[in-house]
Amino acid sequence: MRKWWLFLTVLAVVVIGFFAVKSKNDGAQNAAGGQDKIVVVMNAGPKVTDQVAVKRLREDIARFNKLYPEIEIRWTDRPYSPDSFSTSMAGDTAEDIITLWATEGYVAERGYALDLSKLLAGWEYKAQLNRDVLAPFVREGKVYALPKDGYLMGMLYNKKLFKEAGILDSRGNAQAPADWDEFVAAAKKLTDREKGIAGFGIMGNGAEAGWGFLNWAWQAGGDFEREENGAWKAVFAQKEAVAALKFIRDLRWQHDVLQSTLLATSNDLMARFASNQIGMFFAAQDRIPALVNQYGMKLEDIGMALLPAGPAGRANQMGGNYYIINPKRPAKVQEAAFKWITWKILGAMAPERIRENGEDLRQQGQIGTLTALPIFIGETDSKAREAAAPYSDVLVDFPDVWKEAAKYMRPEPPFFCQQLYSEYLGPAVQAVLTEKNADPQALLANAARGFQERFLHTVNE
Repeated sequence: MRKWWLFLTVLAVVVIGFFAVKSKNDGAQNAAGGQDKIVVVMNAGPKVTDQVAVKRLREDIARFNKLYPEIEIRWTDRPYSPDSFSTSMAGDTAEDIITLWATEGYVAERGYALDLSKLLAGWEYKAQLNRDVLAPFVREGKVYALPKDGYLMGMLYNKKLFKEAGILDSRGNAQAPADWDEFVAAAKKLTDREKGIAGFGIMGNGAEAGWGFLNWAWQAGGDFEREENGAWKAVFAQKEAVAALKFIRDLRWQHDVLQSTLLATSNDLMARFASNQIGMFFAAQDRIPALVNQYGMKLEDIGMALLPAGPAGRANQMGGNYYIINPKRPAKVQEAAFKWITWKILGAMAPERIRENGEDLRQQGQIGTLTALPIFIGETDSKAREAAAPYSDVLVDFPDVWKEAAKYMRPEPPFFCQQLYSEYLGPAVQAVLTEKNADPQALLANAARGFQERFLHTVNE
């Protein structure tokens, strides 16, 4: 049986590689042969069965081709996977444009992403790009990726529960906590075990538990990976990160303000928040449409605020999806890929497209959001926000929150994020949530040692 599985797995890889190489070779042949079309293949496209998504993408391509008729855009439905990406790059079967996560900055060091410096030099909107948003893929001043979309982590709070608990400002409006002390006080007031209400909902499941720990540690003054004397070190066993883990332990055992199902996912928290069982939880703006469209929550009951400031001040984790260009492709294909990428990110901020989206949402009786992550600064961003203002009933945006949060943006750690979250930070968070006598110092010391030995040392080598 295992031989058959091995045979089928190898066959699948060969078939995928064949078609990817065929698409790549077709594009190179067209460019080299002087034909009209330069073929660009991108990953993470819609499946053929998703007719609506395919239709929208084809419409996008048609609009793009009015400006660039010489470029043919094709796609695969293969998503980015850290488990197979290195193999596809080594085997030269990766697409021309790859969409991946903000955590994958390692692609620059490994030569998997094209240095975009020359292409950006001639782009008229270069000066309006937000350098802080580019940070996860900047190495020695060179840019290796452009953001597709993204988020900033904020705190959603249930205005209805806040008003019932009397957590109000001088005008009688729900008032979000500004720092850790106010956060604990608010969580205590919100918590009502008889009614099944928890003051705060925390992610305690697997990698999400580790991912959610980032902001707490940064707010306490800690960090996770740091370059010291030319070598990268795991530093999350230091006292600041330990203090953050102790704070989480206290939320559970001293203050008793967390949800009853402690090992919850972010989706679990959304359902509880919408049903008035959680007063606050950490989330990005893109969670709001599901709360309204899927769970039936009233938009006027949803508040968005900065994360509460810790002992070291504020920190708001940023992330999202980014585009890289395959460095192995011919120059003409790379240039065409850059045109598609920049056209897409500009198009998402185009006032006319925003107005179209707002009208569509109204007709559908749904809500959507603008990106909270400020990819652009200056005129491009301000015109987009102005176009969205008349559609605030369907295009959710909290510009004042995100403008302030952008001052404290922190990208995710630069190396092996997924392993860091799932194998080291997540188990430490779960331990303090489920074991009253768990030792945060010992948990993080063991985790940092293991992460350094298994993963981070490979960067130094």
